[in-house]
Parts: sequence; C-alpha cells; structure tokens
Amino acid sequence: MAANRTSKSVATRQRFVDEALRLFKEQGYERTSMAQIAAAAGSSRANLYLYFNSKSQIIRARMAEIEAEVAELYVALDGMPRRTPEALREWLGTAREMWLRYATEFEAVNQAMAIDPDVLEEWLGLIRRVSSAHASRHLGDAPEDRRVEREVHMTTLMMSLERNFYFLYIRGHKEREEQILTSLARQWSRLFDD
Repeated sequence: MAANRTSKSVATRQRFVDEALRLFKEQGYERTSMAQIAAAAGSSRANLYLYFNSKSQIIRARMAEIEAEVAELYVALDGMPRRTPEALREWLGTAREMWLRYATEFEAVNQAMAIDPDVLEEWLGLIRRVSSAHASRHLGDAPEDRRVEREVHMTTLMMSLERNFYFLYIRGHKEREEQILTSLARQWSRLFDD
C-alpha cells in the first residue's frame, strides 16, 4: 500500500512538472500561474502546493533532473582523446542533440532567469559546478590561481555555447549555423591548448 502511495505521489509530482513546462512553452513563464498549472494537471492548487511552493521551484526541480546529463556532456568532452576543432565539432553535435531534446526546458529556464533570481542562481550554480569539476580533472594539483583561471575560461565558453544554442535551436535563428558551430569548435579547442 505504501509503495502504491509513493508511486502515485511521484506520478503526481511529475504531472505538475510536465504540465508546467507545457504551459510555460504555450503562454510563457511569467504569464502562467500556479492555479493554471494545478488545473492543467487535473488537480487543486492546494495539492500543487504540497509539492511545489512556486514556479521557480518547479523549474529548479526539472533542472536538477537533467543536471547529470548536462554534466555528462562535459565529462565526455574531457574524455575525448583529441580536442581538435574537427573533433570538437562532433562534440557540439552531441550538445545540439541534448539542446533539441530539452528545448522546452531550456526555453523555460531562459524565461525564468530573466525574472526569477533563484532560477538564475541555480543555472549559474550548475555552470560553476561543471566548470569546477572540469578544472579539477585537468589541474587538480595546480596552484589555485591556475585552477580559477581554467574555471573562468570554461565558464565563459559554457555561457557562449548556451547563448548561441539558445538562438540557434530555441529561437530558430539558424542562418549561419555551420559557421557558428565551426567558430565555437575553434573557441573550445583553445581551452585545451595548455
């Protein structure tokens, strides 16, 4: 009986997240209310508030669900035997697949970051965690100033990738997609020049 209650609770929570993301995509993060999310999930606001206190909390829950996959993308980058612009172009193809798979989530995060400091902090935290892990893998015993420099370099590259992919794959501005991807690959290869 307890297992049935737990699985029902997990399904209810996921339904709230899924419906929130659908509504954020259809009408925007700012224009979607908690009442609309509850109604779309076939539930009450009171029940929704048992799971989530805010839209921000819903977005951050989904971010937490996909963080491991985002981090794995960068672990794969670190594990590449060659990091030439050509090889990195292939890695960017994998990154593009992830962005297309999570387009709804990335759009919702982008909208939420513009108005919600908690979502912005969580997104920046994800970038910091990934760049810190990268620096540790490559410069674990190096002086702190070198590790910080590497983290900052990685952070700027991740933010550039995020902005470029947002406009290419979320907003659909693909006019110079191949040139942008080639440029990004060259930028990423410089991270490994040392």
